[in-house]
Amino acid sequence: MKLISNQRDYFSNTAYISSKRFKELPIPLPWIEPSINMLYLESVSSFIFGNDFTAILSMSVLLEHVLRLAILDPINCGLARTITEKQLDHVGMISDLIKEALRINLITSNDEDWWKEVGKIIRNKSAHYLLPTILREFSKKEYSSNQKDRDDYSPEYYKFFDKNGNSENDILLDWGSFFHKSGSNFAQAFILQSTEKLNTIISKTKWGPDLSWWISQKEIYDSFFAFDWNFNNMPKSLDKFYVK
Repeated sequence: MKLISNQRDYFSNTAYISSKRFKELPIPLPWIEPSINMLYLESVSSFIFGNDFTAILSMSVLLEHVLRLAILDPINCGLARTITEKQLDHVGMISDLIKEALRINLITSNDEDWWKEVGKIIRNKSAHYLLPTILREFSKKEYSSNQKDRDDYSPEYYKFFDKNGNSENDILLDWGSFFHKSGSNFAQAFILQSTEKLNTIISKTKWGPDLSWWISQKEIYDSFFAFDWNFNNMPKSLDKFYVK
């Protein structure tokens, strides 16, 4: 017999969500340095704890950050990097970063549409909290009538709208619908796809793990993914932790 409790508080509910969502995460990025990995950790941890919008914001920032660093210095990382603040802002707009990444083959033409749509919609519209626009634009079945079907980009659970952007349900045009189920579905797919794109960018650099100063951060990063996020295992972990 399956037991269902109606006495859930916020903590137990969050623990239950995390036990389910951790299984949906991809294999994590390899350790490079905190500015990359700890932001990645913020995104995926936000997702498993039920904070979908925060997960999307963090991941969209990370995509731009990694692209910028890979363009400016694909050889050095962490404390070995000597990029100045002026150099960091030399290529200011995400659209210009994408153009430069295409020019030097950090991004291929196959990924060009994905990066452009992320920059235009997720990055810009999430910054302005335009959640209905995000859901509408990224749940269309096609980029346009003249381009290929977006099935590879938009899994079935994205598609709340038809190819013309017309909602199948009026409630999907409301900000609140994002915090029901559509937000978690969107965040999970975005994390999966972003991890793939980030790994592709990193593989085209010569970056290695920076352990010179950040070893404690790496331990935190690794421990998150090594932990057994099982609902029954979490109380056992708490039993090991006590404060005098």
